[in-house]
Amino acid sequence: MNGVGAATGDFSVVAEIAVGQGAISAIAISSDGGRLMATHYQNDRVSVIASGDRPQVRSVLEAGEPFAVALAHTRRGYISTTSTAYDSIVALDLNTDRVEAVYPVAHAVTDLAVSPNGRHLYASRNAVNGADVAVLDTKTGREDAIAIAAAPGTTTECVRVSPDGNRLYVGINGPSMAELLVIDAHQKQVLSTIQISSPIRDVAVSPDGATAYVASCAADFSAVLDVVDTRTGMVASTHKVGEITGCLTQLALSRDGERGYLVSDESVMVLDTLTANVIASVAVGSQPSCVVESPDGSRLYISDYAGSVTVLAITSYDEPTAPHHWALPDLPALESAMT
Repeated sequence: MNGVGAATGDFSVVAEIAVGQGAISAIAISSDGGRLMATHYQNDRVSVIASGDRPQVRSVLEAGEPFAVALAHTRRGYISTTSTAYDSIVALDLNTDRVEAVYPVAHAVTDLAVSPNGRHLYASRNAVNGADVAVLDTKTGREDAIAIAAAPGTTTECVRVSPDGNRLYVGINGPSMAELLVIDAHQKQVLSTIQISSPIRDVAVSPDGATAYVASCAADFSAVLDVVDTRTGMVASTHKVGEITGCLTQLALSRDGERGYLVSDESVMVLDTLTANVIASVAVGSQPSCVVESPDGSRLYISDYAGSVTVLAITSYDEPTAPHHWALPDLPALESAMT
């Protein structure tokens, strides 16, 4: 099967997995690449997909409006949920599919991130009078909060952790501003504030922690990528990505940091992070919702609003070629094996 020629690799379809639980809201992959966890906000379900030559799908949790998901380097997965009584974060054992803990949280959780050692979980939250980041000690259950915005109408969009666990990066939007906040994860203090010209949709941090990429949506709905030097706390460059069509929903990086994946409701654009040039376009059969790359960089997983996950093999090359646009061909779907 022909793939996508690009400076950083070719993509070819391996499988299409029918998860069967409705639209996929978020997706994450375990550190060993053996499991994918997907949330289904509308259907109140959480699924786990065992990757491999014959992927197996399990519905592992029924919970109110599960949305954000984060997987630790340990055996735990974390999912944000809501109920009439309170919102909460559920800790799930990835080996047994059992709920290990439920942590009630105030306010509305918008995103989750877990420290590299799995000790701390970070939840960006929105409240009536501002926004903050909850810090949960996963061993003791103790919760602290980092106040980041006291102005009404200011909301968090996402939270990310640096590879060494020392910094948090939080994207916030307000009535007349957008900012990337840099936070000392140990002191729980805001170190710096970086102005972004458009409403932030997502943030990704390079594997070496030296660069933060901020994806935002301009007034004309075009995508904008700001490249931030985390050592200086300054925007090093700004790029308008005119090739993006539809609403921008996510930014993800390849495991080596050489590729960026910009997800819109129409396609996934692949960027060369060195130049911010679009080097490939992947259009799946239904509207894509989110994307994640395997830890070894050999697979790309694209989930969609039809409840499927498309699996693509990535083959890297050293010699650059011209960018290509590529549409997913019709494939027989792999039916889910629900337990």
